[in-house]
Amino acid sequence: MSSFTGRPMGNPPTRRRRRGSRRHFPISAAPRPASGVQKTGPHWFRRILLLTGVGLLAMLIGTGTLLYTYAGEMPSLDHLSAQNLPQTTRIYARDGTTLLEERYQQRRTVVPLGQVAWDLRHATIAIEDKDFYNHGAVNPVRMLAAGVYDLMHQRAAQGGSTITQQLVKNYLLGPSASSRSLDRKARELVLSVELERQYTKDQILEMYLNTIFYGNQSFGVEAASQTYFGTSASRLDLAEASFLAGLPQRPTYLNPFLTESFAHARARQRDVLDAMVRDSYVTAAAADKAYAEDLRPILAAAQKSAAAHRTSLAPHFVDYVWAELEQRYDPGYLLRGGLKIVTTLDPKTQALAQQAVHDGVARFSKSNRVNNGAMLVMNPHTGEVLAMVGSADYSNADIGGQVNYTVSPRQPGSSFKPYTYITALMNGWTPASPLDDSNGAHAFPGYPVHDWDLKELGTITLRQSLQQSRNISSVHLFKDVGIQKVFTTARSLGISTPLDPSLPTTLGASELRMIDHLSAYSAFANGGHRVRSMDVLEVRDATGTLLESNPPQVDAGDRVLPAAATYQLTDILRGAVHQSLGFPVAAKSGTTTDFKDAWYIGYTTDLAVASWMGRTVTQPTPHNESMNGLWGEIGPASSWQQFMKAYYSAKKPADWARPAEVAPRTLCKLTGQLAPPDVSPDLAIQDLVAIPDPAAPPAAPCGSPAAGNGLPAATPGAGLPGVLPSFSPPAIPLPSVPPIVP
Repeated sequence: MSSFTGRPMGNPPTRRRRRGSRRHFPISAAPRPASGVQKTGPHWFRRILLLTGVGLLAMLIGTGTLLYTYAGEMPSLDHLSAQNLPQTTRIYARDGTTLLEERYQQRRTVVPLGQVAWDLRHATIAIEDKDFYNHGAVNPVRMLAAGVYDLMHQRAAQGGSTITQQLVKNYLLGPSASSRSLDRKARELVLSVELERQYTKDQILEMYLNTIFYGNQSFGVEAASQTYFGTSASRLDLAEASFLAGLPQRPTYLNPFLTESFAHARARQRDVLDAMVRDSYVTAAAADKAYAEDLRPILAAAQKSAAAHRTSLAPHFVDYVWAELEQRYDPGYLLRGGLKIVTTLDPKTQALAQQAVHDGVARFSKSNRVNNGAMLVMNPHTGEVLAMVGSADYSNADIGGQVNYTVSPRQPGSSFKPYTYITALMNGWTPASPLDDSNGAHAFPGYPVHDWDLKELGTITLRQSLQQSRNISSVHLFKDVGIQKVFTTARSLGISTPLDPSLPTTLGASELRMIDHLSAYSAFANGGHRVRSMDVLEVRDATGTLLESNPPQVDAGDRVLPAAATYQLTDILRGAVHQSLGFPVAAKSGTTTDFKDAWYIGYTTDLAVASWMGRTVTQPTPHNESMNGLWGEIGPASSWQQFMKAYYSAKKPADWARPAEVAPRTLCKLTGQLAPPDVSPDLAIQDLVAIPDPAAPPAAPCGSPAAGNGLPAATPGAGLPGVLPSFSPPAIPLPSVPPIVP
């Protein structure tokens, strides 16, 4: 006979005969009644037999009547399985063993009867239904006593339920089982009789042990064993089994995690052990030894472990994964299906990120009023999310800790600029192309722009403009490259939030999601392939059947950026990192004018990391406040650098391989384009460019240098590559918003 779980069971328990003796009197020794005394014994004996027979007949007739009355109203008992019970879904880290969180409708793990310790089976039978294997669906003696009590009191209040009846009440009747009406008891009786007809005692016991509630959110013996003793139901000893078997009677009253209730649970354990001795499952000596065992240290350790599991290593990540899965699976199935979900999260990386955020917030909490931070870590070749810290403290309601700032749109500040610059490099500009960094107050009518240091540098190279995060020159470039071209680039990289078609967008006025932002930067890290974030590696159901598998694929995304332009951008951004880490990195900071958002986002050849800081408050309504002049280059950069140093403490990342089509060349200062071989040194500049087609026309003369900084003076033009843009008013929307600083 197979079990309810569909797996083979062990041999059924051998029922031991209870000790006892009968008295036998010899017939010759039997006392005789004195003469003249009326013989009343046989008369009363016949009456007792008659009443008993009538009572049993009435029960049979009543049972038949109930079966006839309720037969069409009962739930089907065909194909019952313990696997259909709600089970706990568990979410794991990428190693498949580190538990991140459990989610459930009922916290339960179904196990076959063969994986339940014999002591626990015996203890349960002894205390709940000592003749379970000897009677049918009901125990006539217990039922008759309960029935007499109920009739005398005109209500169903006396307990006489067998294990089969309890299973029917908990599993088949559901919420209505709490009712003590005679109608409910009648239904319970009918279903119990039918259940015993269709299934074996072992199958019924297996279902019962997987169904009952043991307190502390634990349904079934496996969840209870893990909750109270940190072990499986198959490994319980006599002391643990007898203690556990007593809890279902009154789980809250007998809660062993509470001091007063523990004393009640100990008394109940004594009752269970006495019942086991009574039924010859254990000896009195073994029972006394089990009762003397101190379970408090094991209970305390299990309680501590359970509390640690409730405090997830990555609560924002688990919420994010759950929201993603709810788009692919029925939410109810996720809660009750007993799924095993293996995610991409790396526990060590998560711990480093969590520490970096914590330390960074603490570092600037007094000087700049910082109270929140976030960090996201991703593999730039596969999109795997390795770490996600959504806020400084998930449990802190004052800062809105449950808000996940890695997916909540925020203004990125100047960290948006690389999308403008990579688009320029894709459309003929070079790192040496001259840009104008002057006249910010009047160059864009209706939109005055100033730089973070309140200076104007005149004519500078594209490389210098991005490395120093100059605002005026960046707005010029954004306008001349073309807003829609920049947006096309951003969209191809995965930016999904709305982008306002106005000049402030290049300085970070439009909100982005960190996870999209980092996915886009990941394309810079991998040489130009589109990256889509991924968080789930595989999902299996309660039986181990694979529901989905998502093996990581290296650089499998479409190429959305040319390798040459991507390498040039990375080479520029390497110069934007002002504190050497001892290994090659590229990064860009971002800060909003009001200092409410500060970013630092960067990458190596095998890792992409974004860091954010802010001051978030929830009273009287949720809003952000200024961090008193904290720049992205200072605040979130410190957390980013702390994380990177810790992550690469043992092994340094490789450098980027320069594409064959990129090489250092002599360029004209005036245009940023290739210079002729005979160019005068004072007209030339060295930088990286994409090697032109050999069949291309020869380079044009470089012209005359300007006085002062060695770069050409502003020359009216149409905004073509290498020619300074015109200063005519731009024919694009100019919203009256404050300028954005780097």
